Amino acid sequence: MPWHRPRVRRGGDETVILLHGLWRSVWAMEPMAQYLNGCGYQTINCPYASFKLSLSEMVEQFSHFVREQCKEAKKVHFVTHSLGGVVVRQLLQQLESDKIGHVVMLAPPHQGSEIVDWLQSYNLHRVLGPAGNFLSTSSMEALDTKLPDAIPVAVIMGKQSLLPFFRSMLDQQNDGIVSVERGQVAGTNQFEIIEADHTYISSNEDAMSMTEHFLRTGSLH
Repeated sequence: MPWHRPRVRRGGDETVILLHGLWRSVWAMEPMAQYLNGCGYQTINCPYASFKLSLSEMVEQFSHFVREQCKEAKKVHFVTHSLGGVVVRQLLQQLESDKIGHVVMLAPPHQGSEIVDWLQSYNLHRVLGPAGNFLSTSSMEALDTKLPDAIPVAVIMGKQSLLPFFRSMLDQQNDGIVSVERGQVAGTNQFEIIEADHTYISSNEDAMSMTEHFLRTGSLH
């Protein structure tokens, strides 16, 4: 499967668009896509150059694509991981379609990441591309974009870290990359913390089960 092409699985009349995180590919969201497709959804697992584009360029890239999907599907839902959640948060400001359904964001750095701050302090943030600038805590706190009231959004954060080096930089409960409290953003309907780390939360069984439940009912449980 080419990394630069969406992975589409046909299903019912509701579509779930999945967006991976920084420096990842569609492979990272494949377990979630397969699971949701098995639950009856059409899934579109979307790639994007997360390490090359600015936030506005990422949003622009998806804006037309999502509008086209809204023409075809009964409902369009979103499931995101990490940076993908920030992209969709901005994208939702531009979408007015009544076909937008529910949104589940896994480990989104809505208030930035202290790890990015640390990389910036040593001038290492360039390895992240443009995201090395806008994912700092100061930049994300200045973004000040709340989620639309009309769209139900759930955030699921992990509290397990498999990377001791990064874990030591985060004083609060965290997933090794993002502190739990930095996943908060105005407009979130439900906020859940589970035993998962940042990298693998998108394939975590609890996260997958709660995601499907929220897409179907508007509640994580």
